[in-house]
Amino acid sequence: MVKALGIGFLLLESALSQITNLPSSSKAAPDTPGTIDGVVKDSSGSVVVSALVTLGSIVSTSKRATVTDKTGSFHFAPVAPGNYTITILADGFAPWTAASVVVRAGENQLVTSAVLQVASASTRLDVRLPPKELAVEQLKAEEKQRLLGVFPHYFVTYDPNAAPLNAAQKFQLGWKTILDPITILSSAIGAGIEQARNSYHEFGQGMEGYGKRFGAQYADGVNGVLIGGVLMHAVFHQDPRYFYKGTGAFRSRALYAIATAFVRKGDNGRWQPDYSDVLGSLAAGEISTLYYPASSRTGLRLFHDVLSDLGGRAAGNLFEEFLLRKVTTHVPIAAMALSKPILREGTPVSLISVEELSSKTAAGAGPIDFVLAGDIQVSGVTVAKAGSKAGGQVRYASAPNAAGDALHVELEQVHLKVGSVEVPLRSTPLRKGGDALVYHRLEDSERIAIVLYVARNTALRPAY
Repeated sequence: MVKALGIGFLLLESALSQITNLPSSSKAAPDTPGTIDGVVKDSSGSVVVSALVTLGSIVSTSKRATVTDKTGSFHFAPVAPGNYTITILADGFAPWTAASVVVRAGENQLVTSAVLQVASASTRLDVRLPPKELAVEQLKAEEKQRLLGVFPHYFVTYDPNAAPLNAAQKFQLGWKTILDPITILSSAIGAGIEQARNSYHEFGQGMEGYGKRFGAQYADGVNGVLIGGVLMHAVFHQDPRYFYKGTGAFRSRALYAIATAFVRKGDNGRWQPDYSDVLGSLAAGEISTLYYPASSRTGLRLFHDVLSDLGGRAAGNLFEEFLLRKVTTHVPIAAMALSKPILREGTPVSLISVEELSSKTAAGAGPIDFVLAGDIQVSGVTVAKAGSKAGGQVRYASAPNAAGDALHVELEQVHLKVGSVEVPLRSTPLRKGGDALVYHRLEDSERIAIVLYVARNTALRPAY
């Protein structure tokens, strides 16, 4: 009996030894992927919806991204074992970063400390000169402007927010123009051409005839500048300068240039009918009858002068808008700095949809929101930060198929909000695009990751 018990114990010990040496089925293989889940909240404990969550590896430059759902939750799967960083961006909140999130084989890593703090408000203090003193400084800079470095070019400003000029400053621009040696030389050359053509033959020839022609030429310049370009503008409180636009599509700039032949910016900053130039042209035309021969005073001359002045201003404004800026020297640096930054047509914009598209079917089309997946920069300056909002309309979304991860949708009227400016987006870099886009599902969901493009050159508000 004892011998039988001994043999039984030996057999039990052997069996236990074998069981102990068996590989454990509960331990995952070293390369088994895990997952990362988390919930994003603000300091009050409320969940943060539409936050952009980026997962980066310590040993790789590749990144993955998703957005939080209506419960503030996010999910990454599968995630290879390793060390990761998580960055969370949301509009109105300061960035949140977890520098070391360790994922072990087969484990679900919970991120429970993602609490976003409200972004600190930046206080901007603008120290500006009073309008009159600011106009004095701007005027000093404008008086250095010359075409090709030679011809005076004072009656144009490249500052869209130039301070209004008072009456004395308007006359200062006028006197500086008519007393410039190049203005006098131009009148002398014009008189010589008229002498050679024997224009206004009543003036005769010789030095006397040349003197009369030179006097009439120079008087025209004085009338045009002082009466048409200064006096009436002082009386009607309108700015005699052309306000260079320089931004937008060709058509909008051309229409602006032509329109400003009929309207003027008032000293109050508002656009007004151009009383000053029309009445100034009439007055200058009447004064010219005092020194031109009677044969030049045709009955319709006054009417023709007004029409030719309007046409001349429109043509001159077109030259200002598209050509003369390129050959103008000494353009004030301050005015150039105040120019609005331009978000160029064709600029790529990476977006991630906030909501899943399972509810966006042909029968249930409607609005859709996006968040910006990466910063957008203009000339090295960030104009839109990752996490900024965009929105549009979904016209159709096909049901995802089991064979692939692609999702076909049609989007309309997608705009990215940059400050207070709505930037229109389209599906292709060029205006005449090619095939329809394929939008890819994101992180095992029906959210989409997509790259759209800026639809047209868009002027943004300057950043100070």
